[in-house]
Amino acid sequence: MENPHSKISPTAKIAAYWKSLSDIPFSKEIAVALQAEQTARQSLGDNIATMTIFSPLILEARYKAIDAAIMKRGAQHIIELACGLSPRGLQLAAAGIEYIGTDLPDILAETGPVINSIGWRQELPMQRIHFQAANVLDKAQLENAAGYFQGKSFDICNEGLLMYLNASEKKIMAENIRALLAASGGCWITTDIMFPDIRKQLFAALTGSRKELYTSVLGNISEQVGRNITANDFEDEAAAIFFYEAAGFDIEKIPFYDGSYPLSTLHLVPAGVQEWALEILTQASTWILRPKQ
Repeated sequence: MENPHSKISPTAKIAAYWKSLSDIPFSKEIAVALQAEQTARQSLGDNIATMTIFSPLILEARYKAIDAAIMKRGAQHIIELACGLSPRGLQLAAAGIEYIGTDLPDILAETGPVINSIGWRQELPMQRIHFQAANVLDKAQLENAAGYFQGKSFDICNEGLLMYLNASEKKIMAENIRALLAASGGCWITTDIMFPDIRKQLFAALTGSRKELYTSVLGNISEQVGRNITANDFEDEAAAIFFYEAAGFDIEKIPFYDGSYPLSTLHLVPAGVQEWALEILTQASTWILRPKQ
């Protein structure tokens, strides 16, 4: 590997803190148990107030967009890649859906017991939740995770992962997922396929020092994880479509935000740009990728 992906772990706690400011089920319990706010404050310092303008809204919308696609699909078996501190397993288990969360071993060693403990305390059907160490670039490890479903059809989802992968790594990941889904008959649901123009539009609502601060923080995160997260965006939507069609997928896109679910962190965005921020979220897409027949 060009850079150890385990460096990404602290950013999962920052994301967990943003989610804990929302009404996403179990997000507060997970953030408290793993001291996510402390990590966010240590990493962001005085910048945390400015980052709170948009980050919780984006993270909440990203999470709920995947949930909406899962429910639209009527999926009963889900594998979440790079699950980190995601409360999705608890939420899906409560809804009667079987879930496998995969991530790097050192991340799961910390997060798995915490999530299991919360689930048992909440008296959730924990037999529906499984965790399996797997790197998305290792096909055999992903096959081991899928083995839990014993040949049943399943869907795969992920959020917040592709920004850390360069083009060659994205290609390997896509090949691995296509091979799994070709046998499963399921699809791949992701909100990670982003383009510089969307990021620029979000920045446009920030003026002066706030814009510079956001740019600086993204640079600091890139330095911490050893990966240029903004450079890993696709050039534009056409480039992303070409990439995934060439990787053997049929593509369906649905709006990132369509008004069908509430956004509890919208109040953190200044009133004068709330409507504009929602418009930007509707322009982004959740991608549903199916292996070509």
